[in-house]
Amino acid sequence: MYATELTIGDHAYLLRAGTDERGVLDELTAAVRAGGGVVELPAAAPNSPRSVLISPGVPVFIERIPIPDDHPTPNDGDSEDPCTEWEL
Repeated sequence: MYATELTIGDHAYLLRAGTDERGVLDELTAAVRAGGGVVELPAAAPNSPRSVLISPGVPVFIERIPIPDDHPTPNDGDSEDPCTEWEL
């Protein structure tokens, strides 16, 4: 199991499990090619999508972070778990 973290500029977003990563990257790429645009990200928390303004020159990184099966997930509420400190 893994969490997918998308970093745009200085902000990191944890994507919902099962998100089509390629689809998100395609939308971000299309916005850059158009000279900029707003892209809605599927956030990890239900019913809390994030809209981001993408423009040429904004660094975008996508990272898969392995989560061991016995490790609490970001929604478990364990405040000492570093996974819960990601921006949702």
